[in-house]
Amino acid sequence: MEFGSFEEFWKALGRLYDETLEIKESIKELHASAAEDRQAVVRLAQATQSLLTVVERDHDAIMDHERRLREIEELRRQREGHSPQ
Repeated sequence: MEFGSFEEFWKALGRLYDETLEIKESIKELHASAAEDRQAVVRLAQATQSLLTVVERDHDAIMDHERRLREIEELRRQREGHSPQ
């Protein structure tokens, strides 16, 4: 790029400086946004882990209940099979 005068060169240098400052500010904002996103991901992972723990606990309780129901049903069948007829 050629400049017709020192004044043109100086203006172009000023524009370049202003654009560089804008880019630096944009980069700072992106870094801040990325940090917020990382924190959101960590919070989401923690919430997901908590939910998984609750689901596993509920599943275990349901399986225990189902097991007890099967045992009761088996006892009932045994009693009915041995009852006098």
